Amino acid sequence: MNRTTQSAVIALLGGLLISITVSGRFTSYVKPGFGPLLLIAGGILILVGVLSIVSGLRAAKKVDELAEVEVQIAAPVHSGPADHDDSHGHSHERSKAPWLILAPILVLLLLAPPALGADAVARNAGSQALAGLGGVAAPSGTGADVGAGGTAGGYAPNDGSGHGIGTKAFAKQRPTMSFPALPAGKDPALTLKEFIMRALYDGGDSVSDNNITVVGFIAAPGDGYTGGYSLARMTISCCAADASPMRVHVDSAAKYPVNTWVSAVISAQTGTASADNDYVPTVDLVSISTITQPSDPYEH
Repeated sequence: MNRTTQSAVIALLGGLLISITVSGRFTSYVKPGFGPLLLIAGGILILVGVLSIVSGLRAAKKVDELAEVEVQIAAPVHSGPADHDDSHGHSHERSKAPWLILAPILVLLLLAPPALGADAVARNAGSQALAGLGGVAAPSGTGADVGAGGTAGGYAPNDGSGHGIGTKAFAKQRPTMSFPALPAGKDPALTLKEFIMRALYDGGDSVSDNNITVVGFIAAPGDGYTGGYSLARMTISCCAADASPMRVHVDSAAKYPVNTWVSAVISAQTGTASADNDYVPTVDLVSISTITQPSDPYEH
């Protein structure tokens, strides 16, 4: 692949970044806040690619001009049929393999992969008890100041319960955290992650005593459950590469196939999340309806 072709690929890559950003498809791969950065990066790549092409063409023109002068001055060294070998006895014919670098660019332009869904939930499912604790308030309740094995916002991250097995807090009661009041109105909306954190750690049982609206997609029930299905949502810190699932369990037959996006009104059943089921709480389903995939399919 010569310099001009390399420059063209760089410009195409910049165009790809701008295309997926302007269309909104970039949220299937990174957080929405990266949009302006992707636009800037795409613009820089296009500029670099175009300038490099222009520079290469000018350099090639100068070489051609010098070659013409040399031909006019010097007599031909030999005559005969032209071939592809030079005086060193090797071929300068270039391989076509580097063009394969265009394949992923074309795939993203024409067949953009969807956001992570039920398959990713099955592959990455695990204890979700400590996920997102940094985004909620400090712990409270009996023994809240007791920790063991290191802390995460006041919690010992060794068994997923909030405190380490064997501590006084673990023996006395379920560790709790302080949460703000629920949004006003009937069936207030929460992210699935916040719903789960409240189901696990809210001493006031706000999501058990109230019906809550959440958005997610249908997934398999997961470890610890032999029936029913999950309402799930992938959470990311930066991009899809660090995505992890947040799930609640519905103990009934799924009304819709996996990967169907739904809006559901649910309430948590207290005491149903444990280490045996990766701290996935079971919920009572009040209503459920299909929706289109949100513009940002991930929670943060």
